[in-house]
Amino acid sequence: MPVSRKRKKKKNAKINKKVYKPYEVVKQEFVRIENPFPEDIPFEKRLEIIIEIGNKSKEEYEKEYENLIGYFKAYNSLYLCSFCAYYFGKHEEGIDREAIDGFLDFPPFYLEILQCVALMTEKVISAKPLNEKITDFESTIKNLNKSQSASYFKLVEKASSQEDISAIVLRTEMMVHTLAVRNWAYVHQMDEITLELANLVETVFKDSIGFIPSHMLDLLSGIIELNENKLNNHLKKTRSFIIPKKCDGVFTKYEEAFPHVVKTNATQREEIWTRVGKNIKNLKTMFLAHSDYSLSDVYSHSITEVSNYLSDKISEIEISNILDKLSYQLGELSEINRDFIFLDNPVHLKPFIKTDEEKYFSIIPHMFSHIALDILESFITENSKIKKQYLSVKGKYLEEKVENLMRKSFPKAQVFKGSLWKRNDDDKLYENDLLVLIEEFAIIIECKSGAISPPAKRGAPERLFKTMKELVVEPSEQAIRFRNFLKENPKLHKLKTKSGTVNNIDSSKIRFYVPLGVTLSNLGFIGCNLKKLISANIISHKLSELAPSISYTDLEIIFEVLTTQAEKIHYLSRRREFEAHVNFQGDEMDLFGFYLDNGFNIGETEFDENFHIDLTLKSKELDPYFIGKHRNVKVEKPTLQKTEYWSDLLTKIESSSKNWLVSSFILLNQPKENQIEYEKKLKQLMGMVINDECEKKHNYLFMHFGPERRKYILVGYPYKDTDKETRDGIINDIVGQIEEEENVKGYLIIGYNLNSSNYPYSVLAGSMKTRLFDKLD
Repeated sequence: MPVSRKRKKKKNAKINKKVYKPYEVVKQEFVRIENPFPEDIPFEKRLEIIIEIGNKSKEEYEKEYENLIGYFKAYNSLYLCSFCAYYFGKHEEGIDREAIDGFLDFPPFYLEILQCVALMTEKVISAKPLNEKITDFESTIKNLNKSQSASYFKLVEKASSQEDISAIVLRTEMMVHTLAVRNWAYVHQMDEITLELANLVETVFKDSIGFIPSHMLDLLSGIIELNENKLNNHLKKTRSFIIPKKCDGVFTKYEEAFPHVVKTNATQREEIWTRVGKNIKNLKTMFLAHSDYSLSDVYSHSITEVSNYLSDKISEIEISNILDKLSYQLGELSEINRDFIFLDNPVHLKPFIKTDEEKYFSIIPHMFSHIALDILESFITENSKIKKQYLSVKGKYLEEKVENLMRKSFPKAQVFKGSLWKRNDDDKLYENDLLVLIEEFAIIIECKSGAISPPAKRGAPERLFKTMKELVVEPSEQAIRFRNFLKENPKLHKLKTKSGTVNNIDSSKIRFYVPLGVTLSNLGFIGCNLKKLISANIISHKLSELAPSISYTDLEIIFEVLTTQAEKIHYLSRRREFEAHVNFQGDEMDLFGFYLDNGFNIGETEFDENFHIDLTLKSKELDPYFIGKHRNVKVEKPTLQKTEYWSDLLTKIESSSKNWLVSSFILLNQPKENQIEYEKKLKQLMGMVINDECEKKHNYLFMHFGPERRKYILVGYPYKDTDKETRDGIINDIVGQIEEEENVKGYLIIGYNLNSSNYPYSVLAGSMKTRLFDKLD
């Protein structure tokens, strides 16, 4: 219910191409979320306080809304919008204030609200500048949005139990996500997926809608760049007349920068100079305010201008056709429901205002990559012929994308798609989308390509809960159902597919199952926290009956960052346990950012029910690399925190060992500080063995690690002048000691022959009875 501080993934181009401070980001440490109410405050009193906040916020919202409408009745609406976009909404490229400060003073979605409000009012012919009203105007916009978000607390009026509260929290999190979170992936991912989906229906789309869908995407992309160039050009112009120190120099530079203004002679310059008190700062301020009248031109584009910028790739007739379909005119939204401004903003589907000058105005080009898919699908859903074909190919598209990602990420794996199977207790035919077998692990994947409907985005209970069940719960059930079938029937299965092929799956060799749902939509905070669905009583499942749900684009990022196959498996496995055990706030990329710090190895804290952690904005640590990579700027790639030796160890094990995945999994359960401790003590023991300083002939290092309910043992055994038979005997003795201990889920023994240069180890030993996974309930 509080306003999200997260403008997800700042990926779009900003005003200045000059990088002032390359991709600055602050390391985000997780923080404990404190309960805002003391334990002794009863439930009824808490509701009373929350409702009072909601009521006051609603009153404040009504007042600020009238204030904002007043501005649009008194000033030129395009001037107001342009002024806000230029002065309040611009950011230097490469500097992410949200990552540095923890919040944005003027989030970009405020501009979407302003553009919609402009369309609700008739055109006002006015040349009046804001001047002394600037601060009040900015405050009005900020207070309006803050009070509107806080007014969601009023929903609590209908709550009578903690379950009701949980359901309301879930609704408001979706509403806040809809309102304030932008970009469902990085720009290059959004552009790629939108274009590929558009190409799937290009012919039927062109025949029915009247233009090529990829041309619409090229057009939106071109206007993003065109607008950025015009912004930089305007900034360059204003700087030109700010630099001179003499009166005449300021006049000359201003008139050169804006040739449409009336040229002044010496007498006129003297009159103006006297009027500003012969103060050079006042003169520059006056010209700067006057230049603001040109800002609407910066955000307005003619057909010819766009065509020239795109090098005539798209005809002017098609450009006009597309832009007309994506435009409103001033006053056209005068009858719109005010609530839709925030939770179903119509400018998301028609992001332009067509002006009287036959130009197309928009202050939200930063949104184009984010909304392009919604725009595409809005045309598709209005035409039954295109919709039928699109929905048919969209699901297959996601399955193919996931299959290709899995084959690329797990080159040692067997990948089976489309397995048809029946349970022993019914005659229903089920289908599994994808099964990935690697060593003793099986990743069971179910894909869902459905989208989040506008009512669900607005927090409508029935539609939201239905959407969550379709996109999160159903694939969970399907994956868990197939897992149970394979576990209960440990044998070679010959499963047919719809294509006529047969998948030969030997489930007798599988020991560890990783169920996973993959969506095309990004569900934000509520999509990656299954406990919220359970606590809201939306579903009656236990956590053990559900699988994590990750969007395809997030999964793509995760697999690109994690360098080994073992790390990818470890993340998916531990992520499910972490979600079950830890109370947290954040989305998938926040979780992943946290994982990179410690591999989810946080000791007994993981099982402390009173511990809540806020991971919001943790994903910002990934942005510098992916934004930089997309813009051909070299930025260090983020990695899982581990020592150089641990990295070498994992790489060597994966490339040359049997049972490498289990061994690697155990090593990945050690946080970096434990790795450092192990290496330090091992180095000391090696020195003693080499120098014959040990009392016994054979010596080894024992290290226990992990919380009590997930305890492992790592043994370092350095030896010299020892034959293989003797070495193996010592390792068997170590195994005997370990197996006498209780509650040990697994162990790994690493042998180091000090007579050779076998780096990073000489021999590995472990157990075939290793238990890697923790219980969820």
